[in-house]
Amino acid sequence: MAVSWIKIEVVLPDKQEVIAMARMLKFKDTDMVVGKLIRLWAWADLQTVDGECVMCTDDFIDRTVFCKGFAKALRSVGWLTGEDGALGFPNFERHNGETAKARAESARRMAKSREAGGQQNGNRKGNRGATDVADYGDCCAGDVAENVQHSPQRKPQPEGELEFKSNKGGGGEISRCMGEMGSGVKSSSPPPPVFPVQLKGEDGRLVPEFVAFVEWVKGVRPGWDVGKLSQREQRAAAQAFLGLQRPVSEVERVAVAEYLAHEPENGKKFDYPPDRELFLTIFQEVVQKAVAWFRRTGRKTPAEREAARKRALVLKLRNDEGMARRLARQFQHSPEEVVAELNALREKYGEEPLNNSELDKIMKGDYEG
Repeated sequence: MAVSWIKIEVVLPDKQEVIAMARMLKFKDTDMVVGKLIRLWAWADLQTVDGECVMCTDDFIDRTVFCKGFAKALRSVGWLTGEDGALGFPNFERHNGETAKARAESARRMAKSREAGGQQNGNRKGNRGATDVADYGDCCAGDVAENVQHSPQRKPQPEGELEFKSNKGGGGEISRCMGEMGSGVKSSSPPPPVFPVQLKGEDGRLVPEFVAFVEWVKGVRPGWDVGKLSQREQRAAAQAFLGLQRPVSEVERVAVAEYLAHEPENGKKFDYPPDRELFLTIFQEVVQKAVAWFRRTGRKTPAEREAARKRALVLKLRNDEGMARRLARQFQHSPEEVVAELNALREKYGEEPLNNSELDKIMKGDYEG
């Protein structure tokens, strides 16, 4: 009976995303995160082919891996998107699903075949070009040039294995797993798009909100506005934007900029990301830290400072008006004098003049506010 399996990269415990999740969840080491990721991805492999529209919730994911906050940590590094009832695992189809597994098996068989062939022909003379096969999760290799004077007969290849397309002289090519390379051989499936359809309008262009988000990120730190975003940065930006529950507020924008500008000498990169890619990868975590620091240090946004200034002016106006009304009663000023004095005060503070109701009361001799 065939056993189901999923593909795990050997560098997974040392990936920045895993390290960031361990910090968020306060785990002592990344192995705990890796174990829970394996449990979650194994479950997801039984539920979906492409990682999209998985009918579950964040709370269900937390229960599945027995860790509260795990789904939130996944979102912060861009490994979980969507809303409750329609969650998504970005790039899931690259590593799991039947197509990805077939590519992995094929690449593994190909490597064994080359190794066996190399042992048989190790002592034979001839010029033989190297065949490079890249990581099966991304793309396979380029052209293979073979100039062998006495090439041995090849064994029949197992079903599903990549085949050489030989021509006269022994030259040949190896099929690509992804994309279109210099030889003109096309893949059976195109590479996944950098930006998902959720970020594009009906005209195929990126939505203005996402464009504005990227422009803001490029202005967060000096030097980040230089050059276009790399493909890795673009993917991280898309995941960060799609993970937002609401637009980034003015408080968050100002807090992030000032928080990063006040980085201490011993600041750690996961607290103060030095580059755009890491900043976008752990975007939610950085925003939370920035806002907490912003409030703890008593800082305010320009809008908040302006609102506080206006409140102070209104309070001072009310005090001055109260004093003017009391003096008017004490020295028995005429209604016209009181109206003129109060309107002058309001003009000084940038407020509207007395309204009709206030004027009627004053003209009747009622100088109370």
